[in-house]
Amino acid sequence: MQNKKTFELLNLLKELGKTTQINVKNYAINQGLSERTIRRYLDDLREFFGSEFIVQIKRGTYSAVDKNLMQTILLPNQKQKDEFENLIDLLHIINPGFANVLPPAYKQIDEKLAKELADVFLIKGSPRENPINLEILAELKKAIKFHKYCDIFLENRWLKNIKALKIIYCKGNWQLAIIDLQNPQNNGFCVVRLGFINKVILHSNTFNANPNTENFIQNMQTFLEGYGVTPYLCKVAVAPWCEKYFLRKKFFNSQKYRGTT
Repeated sequence: MQNKKTFELLNLLKELGKTTQINVKNYAINQGLSERTIRRYLDDLREFFGSEFIVQIKRGTYSAVDKNLMQTILLPNQKQKDEFENLIDLLHIINPGFANVLPPAYKQIDEKLAKELADVFLIKGSPRENPINLEILAELKKAIKFHKYCDIFLENRWLKNIKALKIIYCKGNWQLAIIDLQNPQNNGFCVVRLGFINKVILHSNTFNANPNTENFIQNMQTFLEGYGVTPYLCKVAVAPWCEKYFLRKKFFNSQKYRGTT
């Protein structure tokens, strides 16, 4: 896996930057890799940085000449560190457990960050569904990419000749935006849970992509929005005691808090 190699290379760079020298045999044992792999990584690094930057001081032992340059390469500045920490905190808060889908090597980093975060926050999120069926996902990707009509078996019933438009990940769940021309509600547009789809059959016939539909999906604010419906003004009154919650709320673009009347 390319990501795994990248992580192993970064680990090797980090080790070169903080130690006097690296013994290939010992480092390979500690990392659970072969000596041949470590030598290949060192050759890659020497080719990239120059053989004068990483030198062989004796058989099987290497050292980085300029430790300060190594630290500059590896370490982000303080602003980048702060932004990265804020991003990780935000991901844990809005999507707890997101690290479960990371490659094993990256989980080592996230587990440490998650522990530090847990010392300050108690994070409770919505339940997340089980991993989706990859075969079904692959078929839906084909349907969307090539604009193929398809049939889907959803909650013990077949939806025939639907247009699969977009796979959406929202609040821990995978959704599928479709147009079902046999369903008169909302001009056939709806969003269904991908986890409830048990079978997908692709058709050979295709449909033309509609830029207006794509724009609607990109800009819809809830899954219940009216498709192909002229917007209209709606005013909602709330009790005075809950005004404080609306004052602190971030509204959708189409919503505005008017205050008390």
